[in-house]
Amino acid sequence: MEFEYEIQLSAMRDTVWIHSSDGSTVGRFGRMGIDLHNSVSEMLKGASECRLCTHGQPSVADWALFREKALEFWNVLVPENAFNAKLLLPSVAVESATTI
Repeated sequence: MEFEYEIQLSAMRDTVWIHSSDGSTVGRFGRMGIDLHNSVSEMLKGASECRLCTHGQPSVADWALFREKALEFWNVLVPENAFNAKLLLPSVAVESATTI
């Protein structure tokens, strides 16, 4: 089954969500970092929950990584201006990332 994906932006541009057509929220980017997950349908087939997650205030590099992985995982192009850049730390290496 092919899934379709949509982007949801908060009015304040401080959170970006990516939703799958099976009802799952597979991506979130916000003040507490990155959450990129498999869909519920994929988990029911044995996939793990987390694809890439970080914890803590996100940086410019984290925002670039989120956008890159959304395109790689789901062919979703997240606009660069979808998140308020004033909320990002200066570009640093991604710390405490969990990838499964």
